[in-house]
Amino acid sequence: MIPNEKDKMRELFSGMRDEPLPLNFNERVMSKVRREAVRREKRNKWLEISGYVSGAVAMVAVCVFIFYQMGISIEFPAFELPAGSFFRSDFSIFKSQSFALSIFVGILALFLLIIDSSIRRHIESKHK
Repeated sequence: MIPNEKDKMRELFSGMRDEPLPLNFNERVMSKVRREAVRREKRNKWLEISGYVSGAVAMVAVCVFIFYQMGISIEFPAFELPAGSFFRSDFSIFKSQSFALSIFVGILALFLLIIDSSIRRHIESKHK
């Protein structure tokens, strides 16, 4: 502060008289602090959820972009359960291109979730 401003502040505060605090001052302050903490917690939760949603949208966008660039077409095979037992059905779906594509998408999603989690931990540790 500039010395001239200090004198002005001293003049302003010197004219004030000391008054005792109201009896419920501490309760009111603590109530406001609790409300602020709840509000901050809700905001952090909303930011976390929106982060997860935006991460999921980003994963889908990356997958669509990769599929488009690689020229991969998605064809889902017809899968019907026989009238008898499920164990007698043909499991050739696991050898198809769409199953391999599903595995690729799952691995990509897991990779992106791990990156998202590490970024969130890093940001959270900086704020503490």
